[in-house]
Amino acid sequence: MTEPTPLVGIDVGSEAVRVVVGVPVPDGLRVLGSGQATHAGAPKGVVAEMEAVTDAIRTAAEEAEAMASVPVERAIVGLGGPSIVGWRVNAAVIVEGADGRVARSDRDAVLERCKLFRRPADYTVLDVIPMGFAVDGQGGIREPIGLPARELQAEAYVLHTHRTHWDSVTEAVYAAGIEVEAVYFEPLAAAAAVLTPDELELGCLLIDIGLGTTEWTVFQEGAVVAAGCIPLGGRNFTNDLAAILRTPSRSAEEIKRRVGMETGRENPDAAVEAPPLGGEANRVYPAGYVTEILEARAKELLVAIHRPLVEFQLENVPRAGIVLTGAGALLDGLADMAEGILGHRARRGRPRNLQELADPVNSEAWAVACGLIRLHAERGATRRKEPENVSGRLLAWLRRTFGEIFEMGGGS
Repeated sequence: MTEPTPLVGIDVGSEAVRVVVGVPVPDGLRVLGSGQATHAGAPKGVVAEMEAVTDAIRTAAEEAEAMASVPVERAIVGLGGPSIVGWRVNAAVIVEGADGRVARSDRDAVLERCKLFRRPADYTVLDVIPMGFAVDGQGGIREPIGLPARELQAEAYVLHTHRTHWDSVTEAVYAAGIEVEAVYFEPLAAAAAVLTPDELELGCLLIDIGLGTTEWTVFQEGAVVAAGCIPLGGRNFTNDLAAILRTPSRSAEEIKRRVGMETGRENPDAAVEAPPLGGEANRVYPAGYVTEILEARAKELLVAIHRPLVEFQLENVPRAGIVLTGAGALLDGLADMAEGILGHRARRGRPRNLQELADPVNSEAWAVACGLIRLHAERGATRRKEPENVSGRLLAWLRRTFGEIFEMGGGS
């Protein structure tokens, strides 16, 4: 039996790039290699310093390539952040399939027509996610191909992203010497990695907490019904501690991870040492005080997610519960607080059913990178990668062709 071709997933986050090389297996992923590199080039989820992001992509890809002994030449890339917007739209086409039955071309045509609705200026379509079909007004159909009909209707959730955001992320990948094979909405990738079929079917709220932003997506009957982005992430929790405790950011991050919110609830008088700014003697704070700071920011984040759910009457849709993923989901006690504010059972979501080199990717922080590979395999076809960036492709070709000579700026 022919060995499946390994795929590469690249998650370009606000402060880190994560690369996974793997082979999809039934309901899981066989990990061949992984790599990670930090950067300061996209502080708010949007590329601000191209060179910094490109260098991180290259470093992470080289690490994954060395571990997997597989060349990283093409990759599936995730796209998220505040510049992505989505709407539910409806469209219809006259069926042209043979014998008056819906053909794949009819299905494709009605979804293409969905792309024409409400596209903002300077935005491009990122994805069209079918929510359901109807034939001659009879709805409730998930797959219409082969059904007799005169007219085919579709309801879909259409995602748009600002063209500059698409260009900047894909150009950074091309500039690292890697061809972009496909681009996917990051929460869809995270869902492919961490959600069970039952959660997708019954109704689930996925919250992907990055360092700079938090993306939420509501799934029902296997389809996206709403999505949004909150300009808050794990960095905000760290910055709050750093400012209030007057301690360096690195120390605040360590305190956040070590103390979290559970310690302060269970043992509020436990001592927490924080080195002050300026190098004086450490200050000591009660763990309960640290927890109060973190809880205030967590409440702000969760209420910001709950508000649109109520507005669109979706607060009761997540019958299967809430799944927290992303690097920010590692905060202890956040799932309990989500249950209290959002009113549904909550759990943390790691990539499911990993094989072989599961560490370190067996973590919420790696959900998007792992899920990109699984999602691409499930879709069964290469996604469009327009609008392509010609200069990015040229840089990639030069680096692959001339290697170190090009990196050094020319030969002798």
